[in-house]
Amino acid sequence: MKKPTFFLALLALLIIDLACGSTAPVNSTLAPDQFETAVAETVTALETPPSLPATVAQNEQPSPTIPATDAPASPEPTIASPACEPTHPGAQILPLPIGFAASINTLGVAFYNTDGVPLGSKQTPGMTWLSPDQIHLGGGYTAGLSPLMLVYYSLENNGTLKSSDSDTVRPLRPLSNLVTLIGAEGSSQLAFSTSNIDLLPDAGGWVSELYAGDAEAINGAQPMLTRSEGDGFVIFPLAVHTEEGIGQGVWYTLSMWGVGNINFAPYNGLYYFDFFSGQTTEYLPFTDRLAGISPDQTQFAYLPGMGGQPGGPGNSLTIRNQLNCQEMNIPFNGSSNLGGGMVSFAPDNQHIAWLEASGSSGMEAQMRLRVARADGTLVIDAENAVLHGLAGGVIPTYVRPVGWLANHMLLLEVGLPGLDAPSIVKWVPDPASERDLALGANQTAPLTDGIFGGFLYP
Repeated sequence: MKKPTFFLALLALLIIDLACGSTAPVNSTLAPDQFETAVAETVTALETPPSLPATVAQNEQPSPTIPATDAPASPEPTIASPACEPTHPGAQILPLPIGFAASINTLGVAFYNTDGVPLGSKQTPGMTWLSPDQIHLGGGYTAGLSPLMLVYYSLENNGTLKSSDSDTVRPLRPLSNLVTLIGAEGSSQLAFSTSNIDLLPDAGGWVSELYAGDAEAINGAQPMLTRSEGDGFVIFPLAVHTEEGIGQGVWYTLSMWGVGNINFAPYNGLYYFDFFSGQTTEYLPFTDRLAGISPDQTQFAYLPGMGGQPGGPGNSLTIRNQLNCQEMNIPFNGSSNLGGGMVSFAPDNQHIAWLEASGSSGMEAQMRLRVARADGTLVIDAENAVLHGLAGGVIPTYVRPVGWLANHMLLLEVGLPGLDAPSIVKWVPDPASERDLALGANQTAPLTDGIFGGFLYP
């Protein structure tokens, strides 16, 4: 890949990111009574009686606004038991989230509990854009919001990693060419990667480096892992593995950096880098496209054989449990000719949510939200047009699953037509889940406006 092509692609990606993150203060939170009225027919149309067998749930689910010919049914999921190698480092033990962060601009981040009640905010001057892979909530809420360290990235001074804590904003270290920033949930342990061009001439102009450590000591951190294959793929950290607050390793994938105009990120393979041994273990080969990893880091979602094909369609999603060796394959909806991804696992791994895309091109894709139980039974399979209740009665510009507030409760970012800031909505999508009386008959409620920035832990 020549440099002019890379910079044009990177510029396109930055424009897309900035367009998605460009917000202005608005006050569009929907009133609960309006929301309940608007979403009633949506939930009624999408619910599948729990007593129906899995084949009925998948093949005969009603869809009031999408003709059956436009949404061919999917075959039943299949379950297999491959050899359980390599050995997994162990499940990440996590508490449930107690809230989340969101913002309508890059000047500050607000915090809310799981009911959308404001907990406070932190200033983030110079933050480039709000995204869960550009900020890290570095600590728990046990001692309150003030001492919690919010780490974020800024393009100031050619790139700087900053911290906002105890009402003070300070630089942590100079940092140019950031790829992504992630951290351990409720901990100040973090990891990030960089991409450099022309650093090593014999590496084809591409070098990617992985850094990790405690946020307070990250200024002196040296790269733990360097990749210099020169093929345009960079290290993309996904999760930090800790035990009793001590970092043990980093899960990462490889990403074709600077590629834009695709629906799902080009993540190739899945790897674990052990801090103490300095060794990397491959869990998915480069030829498979990663689509998601569970919060406890034991389950992986991927598209078999689709690695190296950014934006390639694929026709199914495979869920692997690396502890018990089981795999489950869930075919895509018959109309999803542009593939799928953005998989989000519930904390107990009993539900998964993801997106699929269809259309004549990636630029004109129609997205489809799907939610399934751990056995592959689909409970939601709907295009945006069917999910109009989640946007107060209008067809949303997009619906994106950002994570699960609880084992049964999905958190969504819902784009609102004509407004810069999306709405953050909580939803119990599975009709077999225990009913939440506070959510009413529709089992959904808007929480606040803003772009999702991450979960808050005890």
